[in-house]
Amino acid sequence: MDFNYLAENLPLLFKAAWVTVWLTALTLVLSTIIALPLSVVGLTRVSLASRALDTATLLLRSLPTLVILFFFYYGLPQFGIVLAPLPVAVIGLTLSAVAYNIEIFRSGLRAVDPGQIEAARALGLPGWRIWVQIVFPQALPIFTPTYLSNATLVLKGTSVASIITIPELTSVANEIVSMTYQPFEILIAAALMYILMGGILSLAAQGVRWNMARRLVPSQKEAGA
Repeated sequence: MDFNYLAENLPLLFKAAWVTVWLTALTLVLSTIIALPLSVVGLTRVSLASRALDTATLLLRSLPTLVILFFFYYGLPQFGIVLAPLPVAVIGLTLSAVAYNIEIFRSGLRAVDPGQIEAARALGLPGWRIWVQIVFPQALPIFTPTYLSNATLVLKGTSVASIITIPELTSVANEIVSMTYQPFEILIAAALMYILMGGILSLAAQGVRWNMARRLVPSQKEAGA
């Protein structure tokens, strides 16, 4: 293993890894902002809105992220709409993440006892206070571990942005390999960076699960007492 060669290219890989982190964070923020209110819509009694949302999420989950990127990057120009690679990557990754986050948030919201919602309505609390003060605080620890696990998939999914020339980690690693024909050192370094970033998210998810289990045990003891 040529450590001198690897040391020369590590700055490029670190810079690309930062692009990957930035793209992952932006995707998670945007997809969360979009998915949270839509998950509430999916639980309302408006059947038409719920069915439309279910259909849209099913279609997005069925499509590979790469196909979505190709549609926006190569398909829209046929209609005179040309987008830069970075907006296309953000849109494609966000749409794909939204479809999964809606289901994740919805599962957590459904786990909250409906009786509490009915009691809050009986007390005359407005709808927004019911969701903000009663439903979401209880649903948050339920869906957070799954959300963080899905964030790891979003991180790995950013590699498809290399297809549309986004200089993220996979793209830069491949570019270095194509110029030097020394794939082993560069690909190993890139893999270790992905493992490190994904490991941080996985540890965060495990930490949330452990914290939830620790809180659940005392509550069960109190109930038994």
